[in-house]
Amino acid sequence: MKIRAIELTNIRRFAGRSARIEGIGDGITVLSEPNEFGKSTFFDALHALFFERHRGTRQTVKALQPHAGGAPEAAIEIDLPQGSFRIEKRWLSRPTARVLDGNGRIVAQDDEAEAWIDRLLGDGLAGPSGLLWVRQGLLGLEPEGTNANDKNERERGLGARRDLLSSVAGEIELMTGGRRLDAVLARVAEELGRLATTTLKPRAGAEWARSVDEAATLRDQEADLAGKAMGLSGDLARRTEVLRQLKQLDDPETERLRNDALTQAREAQRAALAHAEKLAEARQKLRLAELTVQATQTGIGQLEQLSDRLGRAEAELSHARDRLAKAETGAEEAAAADRLAADALGAASGQAQAIRARLDAAQRALLGRAARERATQLRKTLERAEELQRKRDQDRAQRELTAVNSASVTRAESAREARDRIAAQLEAQSVSVAIRYDGALRISADGEDMPEGCLRLSSARSFLLPGIGTMRVDPGAGAAEGLAEALTRANAELTARLAECGAATVAEARQRLAETQRLDQAMQASAALLAELAPQGLDTLRQELARAEAGAGRAEEPVEDPAGLEAALAAALAAEAEARAQSGAVHARAVTAGEGRAVARSTAQVAQAAAEAARIDAGDLGQLAGRLHGLRADLALQTGLQTEAVALCQTLEAAAPDLETVQARLARAESVVTQAQQGRERLRGEYATLNGSIGALAEQGIEERLDEVRGKLTAAEARAARYAAEVQALARLRSALEDARRKARDAYFAPVLRELEPLLSVLHPGAAMQIDDQSLLPVALTRNGQQESLDILSGGTREQIAILTRLAFARLYAHAGQSVPVILDDALVHSDDDRIEAMFTALHRVAKDQQIIVLTCRQRAFAALGGTRATAVISAI
Repeated sequence: MKIRAIELTNIRRFAGRSARIEGIGDGITVLSEPNEFGKSTFFDALHALFFERHRGTRQTVKALQPHAGGAPEAAIEIDLPQGSFRIEKRWLSRPTARVLDGNGRIVAQDDEAEAWIDRLLGDGLAGPSGLLWVRQGLLGLEPEGTNANDKNERERGLGARRDLLSSVAGEIELMTGGRRLDAVLARVAEELGRLATTTLKPRAGAEWARSVDEAATLRDQEADLAGKAMGLSGDLARRTEVLRQLKQLDDPETERLRNDALTQAREAQRAALAHAEKLAEARQKLRLAELTVQATQTGIGQLEQLSDRLGRAEAELSHARDRLAKAETGAEEAAAADRLAADALGAASGQAQAIRARLDAAQRALLGRAARERATQLRKTLERAEELQRKRDQDRAQRELTAVNSASVTRAESAREARDRIAAQLEAQSVSVAIRYDGALRISADGEDMPEGCLRLSSARSFLLPGIGTMRVDPGAGAAEGLAEALTRANAELTARLAECGAATVAEARQRLAETQRLDQAMQASAALLAELAPQGLDTLRQELARAEAGAGRAEEPVEDPAGLEAALAAALAAEAEARAQSGAVHARAVTAGEGRAVARSTAQVAQAAAEAARIDAGDLGQLAGRLHGLRADLALQTGLQTEAVALCQTLEAAAPDLETVQARLARAESVVTQAQQGRERLRGEYATLNGSIGALAEQGIEERLDEVRGKLTAAEARAARYAAEVQALARLRSALEDARRKARDAYFAPVLRELEPLLSVLHPGAAMQIDDQSLLPVALTRNGQQESLDILSGGTREQIAILTRLAFARLYAHAGQSVPVILDDALVHSDDDRIEAMFTALHRVAKDQQIIVLTCRQRAFAALGGTRATAVISAI
C-alpha cells in the first residue's frame, strides 16, 4: 500500500474548510510547515480513517470534531497491487464509509468498507499504529492506546510483533524440507492457476473473474438507480416546499402590506429630502454669520492694537524730546565753558610770548611739549573711536547670532501654553498612590524598590507586594492615552517653535529677543558717539595724530642760561599749565556733554520714526475712533443675527429625520417587493419542471429495481471477496515458502536483526543490538565491546534507536506482504546536527523500497533530508 493523497474536511482547525496533501511519492515525502499548521491533525485523521469505525463515538473520534460542530470527514487515495483506490469516512452525523476504485465506482460501503480496510491491513491493526506510525511526542515502541500501561494494550503490541516475526521466520521452519515443500508449492500453484493469472489478476472465464465482472455490472446499475432514487426523493420534497413558498407569496394580505410599506417609505424619503434642503440652507446662513462676526472681531482687535501702539509711541517721543532738550542745554553750556577756558589759555600763552621771544630754544621746547600733549590727546580720542568701532562690529556680529523676531517668540509661547494645558489635563486624570513603610519590606516595580511618598500614575502599572502578591493600578485607558499622545505632539510642536528661535526654553527665546533689541539700541548709540568723536572718519583722525607727532619731534633745546631760563620758564609754564589744565577739564566735560547729546538725538530719532510709523498705520485719530465705534455696532448686530441662525439650525436639526435610515427603509421595501415578484416567477417555473421529472421517474419503478439490484450486488461482492481472499492467501503462502528457501534459519530474531544492523551501522559503526525474548524489542546497545542499557542512553540516542527499529519492522511488514507506509510526525527533535544527517541517510536507505512520510515543523533542519516535497492546499468548502 502506498499513500498518494490525504484529504480532510471539517476537522479541528479546518472547520468549514477542506485541506488536502498532494504530491506524496514512493520513497521519502516531506511536509514541512510551521507550528499549528495542522500536521498532527492530518496524522490523527489518517489514524482514525484506518482504525476507527465510521459509527464509532469514542473520544478519539469526537476529538476530530471542530468547536463549531459538524461531521468530520477524511479521505485517502492509495495505490495497491490491484490498482488505485479512495477510502472515505464520515463520523458522528450521518456516518458513512466508502471505498472507491480508480474510476470512481463504489467498491464497498459502510460495514463492507470497514471489512475491506481490515483485509487491507491484515490482522495486525495495532502494528502500524504502534510500530510504524509515530505520533508527535511518542517515541515508545509499544502500541498507542488510551493507557500506555494497560496490560491488554501491551499484549496487543507483543502479539503483533510475535506474529510478524513468526510469519517471517518461525512458522515456516516446518516447511523447509525438499520434496514436501515442492509438493506444497505445486498444489498452491495449481489452485492459484485455477482462479488467477501469474500477476494475481482474475483469470478470464474463471469463477473469480465472473464474480468480479458480475459485481462491477451490478455496482454500476446500483449507482445509477441510487442516483435516480435519490433525485426522485429530492424532487418530491422540493415540490412540497415550492408549493408552500408560492402560497406565502400569493397571500393578498401579505401583498397589500408590502405595497403599503413601499408607499410609506417613498413618502418618508420625499419629506426627509425637503427637510434636509432647509437644514442645509440654514447651516449656510449660520456659517456666513459666523464668518462675518469673526471678521468684525478681527478688525476691532486690529484697530485697538493700533490705538495702543500710537499712544505708546507718542509718549516715548515726548520723553525722548525732553531728554534731548536737556542734553542740548548741557552741551551748549559745556561749549561756552570750553570757549572761556580756551580764552584763558590764550592769555596765559600771550604772557609766555615774551619769554619765548627771548628764549627761542626754550619756546621751541615748550611748543614741542604742547605738540606731544596734543598727540597724546588725539591718540586717546583715536583709541576711544577705534574701541567704539570694535564694539559696534562685535554687537553686529552678536546680533546676527542671537537675532530672533517677536513673531517666532509669540508662536513658541503659544506652543508652551498648549503643552502646559494638556499636561495639566493629563495630571488631572492620573491616579495618586501614597506609599508609607512601617517595616523593612519594600514595594517594588519593574525590579526597583519604590521610595516613600506620593506617585502619580497616568498609565497602568504593576507593583510587587512582598508576602502578599501583585497589585496592578490602572487609572483607565481611553482619555489618558489620548492626552498622552496629544502631550507628545504638543512637546514636538514646542520643540519645533523653540528651534525657530534658536533657544531651548521660552524664557531663553524671550531673553534672546530682548538681547536682539538691546544690541540694536547699542549699535545706534555707538554710531552716534563715533560720529561725534570722528565726524570725518577714523582715517582723518589718524592723519591729525601723525601731524601732531611730527610737530612734537621738531622741538629744539634752549640756548641761553639754563638757570635763568628755567626760572622764567617755570613761572610761564606754571601759568600756562594751570590754564591748560582748566581748559582740558572743561573740554572733557564738553566732549561728554556732546556724547550725551548724540545719544539723545539718536533716541529721539528712533522715537520719531516709531511715532510716524504708528501715525501712518493708525491714520487720523478721529477716524480711528469712528471706525472702532462703527465696528463695535456692527459686531452687536452680527452677533444677534448669528444667535438667530444658531437657533434656527438647532430647531431644524432637532426635527430632522435620519435620512440614511429613511433611505434604508425605502431600499428594503423596494427589495422586498422585487424579491417577491422574482421569487413567484422562479417558483412557478421550478414547480412545472419538478412535475415533469417526478412523473417521468415514477413510471420507471426506480425504488423496487434498486432493492433487487442491491441484493444481487451483495451476493456477487461476497463471492468475489471470498475468491480474492483465497487468492491472496495462496499468494502469500507461495511467497512465504519461496522466501523460506532463501533466508537463513540460524535464530528466531535473525529477520529483525538483519534489517536493523545495516541501519544501526549508519549511526554507530560496528555496534550490535540485543532484543528481549519476552517483549521482542531492543533492550541494550553494544558499542566498542561495552553493553549499554537503553534506559541509560540519552534521549536523542533512544529516539534514534526507536526510529531505526520502526524502519526495520516496516521492512519486515513488507517482507510479510503488508506494505504499510512509515509516518513520522515531528520526530528526531532531540538529535544533534551530525546524528540527524546520519538518520537522513538511514531513511533514504530504507526508502528505496519503502514509502516514508515525514511531517515536520523544523523547516531549516529537514531541508537536508531531501526526498519529495508534498504540498498542502486549504480551501473553503
